[in-house]
Amino acid sequence: MADRYWVGGTGSWGATTTNWSATSGGASGASVPTSADDVFFDILSTGTCTIASANAKSIDCTGFTGTIAGTSAITVSGSITLSAVMTYTHSGTVIINGTGTLTTAGKTFSPLTINGSGITVTLGDNLTSSGTITVSQGT
Repeated sequence: MADRYWVGGTGSWGATTTNWSATSGGASGASVPTSADDVFFDILSTGTCTIASANAKSIDCTGFTGTIAGTSAITVSGSITLSAVMTYTHSGTVIINGTGTLTTAGKTFSPLTINGSGITVTLGDNLTSSGTITVSQGT
């Protein structure tokens, strides 16, 4: 398990290590996040991250003023925290398969699937979705 920070401006989540660092504002070259990694888009992150077949343990966008976009699915095993000052145009399915909190910060969410045996996903604020919300397993 590692922390991964978005750096280096605009790019695709899984296409390159150019946009990932092991530290906030650090040098790029870290591996692309996996389902074991906590992902951060923070005040030092810039540009647009286009989701392309992404996995993460958690995603925290606190302070991020850039954009998360794309149409591919993303699977998260814990919490997702969006930022009120960011732009969120991602329209792919978000799959949560672990216990965590979903905080949308007023952003309209794409299709959402909760699918994990015995998990609980808590809403951190109001949820507005432009797609289907599916609970296959969990609460």
